[in-house]
Amino acid sequence: MTIDRSLPRQRGSSEATAPRGTDSIVPRQLKRPPARFTNRAEELQRLQDALASAGGHTVVQVISGPGGIGKTALALHWLTEIENQFPGGALQASLGAFDPTGPVAVGEVLGQFLRALGVPGSRVPVDVEEQGGLYRTLTASVPMLVLLDNAGSEAQVRPLIPAAPGSLVVVTSRRPLGGLAVDEGAELLALDPLSAEHSMTLLRDTLGVDRVDTERAHATTIVRLTAGLPIALCSVAGRLVAKPKATLARTASELSVGRRRLSVLSAGKEGDSVQASFDLAYQALPAEAARAYRLLGLHPGAEFSEGVAAAAVNGSVAATRRLLDELVEVNMVTEPEDGRYAFHDLYRLHAVEKAEEHESGDERRDAQLRILEWYLRAARSTAHLVTPDQEPLPYEYASRRPDAASLPAEDEALDWLERERTNVFAAMQAAAQLDHPELAWHLGDAMWPLFLLRKHYRDFLTVSQLGVRCAQQWGNADAEVIMLNRCGAACRGAGRFDEAVEHYSAALRRLRPDGDQVPGIRSVEGLGLVALAQGRLEDAHREFTDDLRRSRELKRPHDVALAQVNLGVTLTRLGRTGEAIEQLEQAKALLAEQGDGYNVARAGIDLARALALDGRTAEATEHVTEAREVMRQRGSAFEEARAMQVLAEVAESAGRADEARQRYEAVLPIYTELGRPEASEVRERLRQVENPS
Repeated sequence: MTIDRSLPRQRGSSEATAPRGTDSIVPRQLKRPPARFTNRAEELQRLQDALASAGGHTVVQVISGPGGIGKTALALHWLTEIENQFPGGALQASLGAFDPTGPVAVGEVLGQFLRALGVPGSRVPVDVEEQGGLYRTLTASVPMLVLLDNAGSEAQVRPLIPAAPGSLVVVTSRRPLGGLAVDEGAELLALDPLSAEHSMTLLRDTLGVDRVDTERAHATTIVRLTAGLPIALCSVAGRLVAKPKATLARTASELSVGRRRLSVLSAGKEGDSVQASFDLAYQALPAEAARAYRLLGLHPGAEFSEGVAAAAVNGSVAATRRLLDELVEVNMVTEPEDGRYAFHDLYRLHAVEKAEEHESGDERRDAQLRILEWYLRAARSTAHLVTPDQEPLPYEYASRRPDAASLPAEDEALDWLERERTNVFAAMQAAAQLDHPELAWHLGDAMWPLFLLRKHYRDFLTVSQLGVRCAQQWGNADAEVIMLNRCGAACRGAGRFDEAVEHYSAALRRLRPDGDQVPGIRSVEGLGLVALAQGRLEDAHREFTDDLRRSRELKRPHDVALAQVNLGVTLTRLGRTGEAIEQLEQAKALLAEQGDGYNVARAGIDLARALALDGRTAEATEHVTEAREVMRQRGSAFEEARAMQVLAEVAESAGRADEARQRYEAVLPIYTELGRPEASEVRERLRQVENPS
């Protein structure tokens, strides 16, 4: 219990003249602020601005944030500087929202305040309504300052607002208490964690500049692992101050063990430790919200959506949204933007700890599997955007199909996967660590449409390399060949041609004579594309001819068409435009029959280039303009840039230098951002257009 039942602490004369009568007491109950207070300059300015703009009206200011974020420290630092502006005095009480004994009754706080205002204990009314009436009477004349710490609800606060205009009420709470903004015109300020810079300043102020700078790297680790939470950083600093010979290196090492971090931060402390603060908030949660908190701690990524949260708790999106709202309200989970949620780093560790305490091993594994399989189902919603490059390998889900409302709609699938790619990769890593190599492989495979359309070559290679290892652990040679080919494609796209050849060649070596031969088509195609990119045109022609042969033998018309596209491109480069046009027209027609709009457009871009070189610029422009629009709708920046480059080449060949220059200038930053080797070719063409001599 934090209600102070002792006589009010006075500053100066205890019998100062007051508006409540000649013998009234002017209370000065504010506690001293922490000796070391770092920054919060922006927040202090916001608080001061709200007070200055009040125009004589009472100001109610709510400061909200998770436990240990420094709400009370900020309030006291500000209020002790301005309390003399309030002749009616200063009152302070904790409303005990997260105290072990529960919230403090309003009547108990009113009784404390009345006694502080000079009412003898024997004359304090028993009835809460009478207490409130007397409090309003005693606070009606002169502005007062009131600090209400650790509030749990708006109902606790309203009866404690003094009656005199020009008063200031500051409320700290883990909840935002938005109702006070509606009913009382309250100003709301949500505190964020300290920045790394300000955390380092606090550490230096506490330990001394020399001690911190001597072990700067370890100090940086401590700052990172305390994650901007002042209570955590002050806990570490307090231990180190008490042990001047202790090294920061040892503390940093202890904190680096995630499973022990909360206990390390709480060592030697009781009521005000990080662990105790988090535990109190957790214990106040309703049972279903507490379960959601535990299970969401098992999410592998840094941020999550309500869709995957619903999978974690095995519920509907609507019901899960209500649970998330409860967690956000008490700042145990944050909502950085609408529908997106995240844990503070230390709260995540706490959630995992509680999951290990209260969920069985089977329950935790089931929740993790629901999360990972939800990501697989969601990522596969992009499959309709591309034609599969091989027969899909089957996967049998262990968890039931989730709420359909949790999954992305088809028309939003690619943007969803773009946004979630780090989470899908984190899910892939988690599946591998949890000994689900087949699931991990499929998660990587499901990202293929994103990498095909949006490139992301670094991520593409990382995912594919992990996919190779998962396939090996799974014992599936066909899956391994597929991922080796993907590694080759990622390296080829990034211009790492020697590595690409190694991956494609390794895929051919791993191809089982009695297994699926389709991945071999991808390997030979890849070798041909590398040769084409390197200007080894005869080698490229040989590989694509082999690609065409394999595709026909395996009776795969789609792959036949793709081989013809590549042959057409190579023949164009060899100057054999008539043959190139024939191959590309056949390929385009065959792809159209199969409904592959993406590759029809690809073939159209390459056909346009061949037609332009053959002098048929009007036809070329028609083909490439149509293809560009398709690629724009598909979200493929690279293929749209290829179409724009062909339009620039057509303009250049027609002598329209200004148009060509403008188009090349539009293409260059796209290739550059994607890390494509074609950027060098465009720079050279741009130079030639600008300097035709």
